[in-house]
Amino acid sequence: MDPNAIRRMKEQSMIMVWLWIMCLLGLASSLEEILLDTTGETSEIGWTAHPPDGWDEVSVLDDRKHLIRTFEVCNVAEPGQNNWLRTHFIERRGAHRVHIRLRFSVRDCASMRTVASSCKETFTLYYHESEADVATPEHPEWHEGPWTKVDTIAADESFSQVDSSGKVVKMNVKVRSFGPLAKKGFYLAFQDSGACMSLVAVQVFFYKCPAVVKGFASFPETFAGGERTSLVEAPGTCVADAEEASSTGSSGVKLHCNGEGEWMVAIGRCACRAGYEPMDSERTCKACPRGTFKASAGDAPCSPCPTHSYASIPGSRECACQTHYYRASSDISDAPCTSIPSAPRDLSYEIIGSNVLLTWRLPKDLGGRKDVFFNVICKVCPTGSPGPCVRCGDSVQFEPRQVGLTESRVQVSNLLARVQYTFEIQAVNLVTELSPDSPHYAAINVSTSQS
Repeated sequence: MDPNAIRRMKEQSMIMVWLWIMCLLGLASSLEEILLDTTGETSEIGWTAHPPDGWDEVSVLDDRKHLIRTFEVCNVAEPGQNNWLRTHFIERRGAHRVHIRLRFSVRDCASMRTVASSCKETFTLYYHESEADVATPEHPEWHEGPWTKVDTIAADESFSQVDSSGKVVKMNVKVRSFGPLAKKGFYLAFQDSGACMSLVAVQVFFYKCPAVVKGFASFPETFAGGERTSLVEAPGTCVADAEEASSTGSSGVKLHCNGEGEWMVAIGRCACRAGYEPMDSERTCKACPRGTFKASAGDAPCSPCPTHSYASIPGSRECACQTHYYRASSDISDAPCTSIPSAPRDLSYEIIGSNVLLTWRLPKDLGGRKDVFFNVICKVCPTGSPGPCVRCGDSVQFEPRQVGLTESRVQVSNLLARVQYTFEIQAVNLVTELSPDSPHYAAINVSTSQS
């Protein structure tokens, strides 16, 4: 194979791989819908602390020296700490599984002089579901019973001192999730059992699969399921001028939203219907321009009209034949249009005894078809009188046949002596019967001798 052709094939393959990867990356991006975010909060947040001398809401400088609100606790000198911090009521807004992103810092127990042996570098995260905001200073109770534990969270890095501005160093970011959720909303709680820490920001969110158009089908925005392994089925709708083209035997077009808000596991697909071609990376279908057509649904582009045909309007499924051109009933709808053949050429005869052998050559113009047949018309013409010629009688024999010849020769026998015959050789094909014009023919006169 030509080296340039091989190089072009490799380049095309790389382009197709790149487009497929980009398509997958486009589908993989999930949406985060925020339910709560204290990041950069400057006004009072107002969560409930128990006991009152445990967690404390304070203002500190962040990394950009902006004043923000945080929650701190550092009762490390006294053992038996059980300090709780509860958020306000958070409506889940249809979320099945919730994710929490925490930014916090923890002081290294070993870096502090006066600490109890119970000093911790961890804290515990809980949640409590509710149909309404019914919390009071004493309810839900401040112990594990009414709460569901999410995780005990440890810092990857702890700090041993505070800089001159009072800004903490070595920030930790942890993400946890819980579900499935069934009630209208929930509370979060943070339990300290003897750490010196600062809860800098709390972000609560859930994942959604974004609205997407894939495989000529539109899928709505869909909430992720309640479990990490959940697959939430989303029904799709074929885009305008597309139709279902599933080959799996299933009905409908579907995508599945996983627990991280990513689309996966497509079932079925749509395809541009006849007369329309793919556009915009399988997102839209465009009508075939004038002069082009598409015979069936699928991913193929529109094709130029075949020879001697035309499409005068956009969105054509087939091209109509020009005047004097036709398609045979056995031709496919996107076949070129053809015409009847011209007359046979070089018709001649040879008298062999009482028989006549007629021979000829193929027509110059076969009408664009490969099928061509010949019919023999035999006429008896009066000698020396102006009367019309008449068809030969049934006694005249033709070998191999009179109609539908595929050979360019025929032998005629049982002719009368001293008679002038006219033989016409018609050229026909499969569209001759569709044409209003008579078949083209070549004629020759033959006079038989006295037998």
